[in-house]
Amino acid sequence: MAADTLLLNIEALAHDGRGIARTPDGVVFVSDSLPGQTVRARLLRRKAGFSEACRLELVQAGPDDRAPLCPHQAQCGGCPWQCLARPAQLRWKEQLLRDALQRIGRLANPPQLPILAAPQETHFRNKMEFAFGMTSASGADDRHGGERLCLGLRERGGLAVISVPECRLLPPETLAVVRSAEELARELSAGDIRLAAHTPASRPTRGGQGKTRRDGGGRGFWRFLILRRGLAPHCALTPQQALDRPEDWRAWAICLTSPGDARQRRIVRTLGERLLARHPHLAGFIHEERRQNDALAQGEKRIFHLAADGGEGEGAELLRLPLGGQWFTLDAASFFQVNTDAAQLLAREVTTQLLPVLPGNSADAPGRSASGRLLDLYCGVGAPGLLLARHVADTCGLEYDARAVRLARRNAAALGCRGVWQAGDAGKLLSGRADAPGSFDAALVDPPRAGMDAAVREHLLRLRPPHILLVSCNPATLARDAAHMSRDYELLAIRPVDLFPHTPHLESVSLWQRRRDPVSIAH
Repeated sequence: MAADTLLLNIEALAHDGRGIARTPDGVVFVSDSLPGQTVRARLLRRKAGFSEACRLELVQAGPDDRAPLCPHQAQCGGCPWQCLARPAQLRWKEQLLRDALQRIGRLANPPQLPILAAPQETHFRNKMEFAFGMTSASGADDRHGGERLCLGLRERGGLAVISVPECRLLPPETLAVVRSAEELARELSAGDIRLAAHTPASRPTRGGQGKTRRDGGGRGFWRFLILRRGLAPHCALTPQQALDRPEDWRAWAICLTSPGDARQRRIVRTLGERLLARHPHLAGFIHEERRQNDALAQGEKRIFHLAADGGEGEGAELLRLPLGGQWFTLDAASFFQVNTDAAQLLAREVTTQLLPVLPGNSADAPGRSASGRLLDLYCGVGAPGLLLARHVADTCGLEYDARAVRLARRNAAALGCRGVWQAGDAGKLLSGRADAPGSFDAALVDPPRAGMDAAVREHLLRLRPPHILLVSCNPATLARDAAHMSRDYELLAIRPVDLFPHTPHLESVSLWQRRRDPVSIAH
């Protein structure tokens, strides 16, 4: 066996989904491997205390192995746990959350409730991002230096794009839009080297905030096609009827490109018009541009939006999604939970944990008028905070995205909720407000994967709400925040919620109660 080739027994899973093998030389993290497997792996690098490797060959299957649901699983980077049986996926997610709370959060015995599992394994996403890329061309008519445009998902462990015509995460009628967009974009780009796919610049240099090395990246035009499913704002269905009738759902497409000239923008418009004409399932098309030379599928400037008839229509970028028995209006580009059915479980858990501790909503005082104040940090378009805001006298919602805040106000008005919703950096907004400690009865905090910003966490602890409900999408950053909070707050309960089958990603809902006397936390 070559010196850089190892025969490894996979014993566990890491938080990023890689397998863990233990050897006399230390721990080895092995990509594309699962617990119980014996694999032959190639050593990639050695670091202090651990090594990294990639699987070359499966020598012996594990007890929880299963056949993949998708024919693209071997190459696609989207579902690394697809060959792991669902019960095992859920067990490992519970274990990874517990491990993070104990090791990082320093909580010896976290009060963890059983995991809530996503109801569906396939066709469950209401939003997906497909990347444009360049692939080797077989036809003689190619004019992009031996490559042609393609549209699909990133390959496992890299930035190359592979076509995924049989992906199992979207319904077939929505996935068909991807195949049409690839074909039309390729046709419209023929002969123009400036209409190649964007190649992201390399990652930031060590110690360089926002600076990138110029190593051939950062060029090209086409970036992403983002598909969002939902209901039109004028839809007459109730939220529950919408959940029961997926055949009535429509799709919105966002084409994200690098900044373009007038001709390039006309080409994108032509793409949108042709997609809308070809797919009655498509309710709108939006063109956005991003100047940053990175791989983020997030627009910085909206160029136009088209309604289903191909014309620019007022509100063509808006849709509705059901959550907790209510409708929420959002922009096609807005953040919203991408697993609609599992999001209902998450919303129910949020209200189940926090509603009983809000003033006037306890079980021993039914019927009392709501009198509390709710602080909703990272509120987005208002979900799920507005499900609770209906039960308090006043809500303060803070969110960085100004477009989302406008929609949060709209959703609050539709639900009859009172309060104020502000756009900006949450830490700066909290610093500028005159809220006294104890002026909020509860805080709902739903941060991005990076967790709470340090300034936000500092201001939140200064405000001392009696209860904090924390919704997290990253066990590691949740545990980091827990370590900071546990001096002043006691964790009453935490529930993992599986919104992302076949991946290590995990949501959790945790309820924290302010301690009467802060405790000393060992560091």
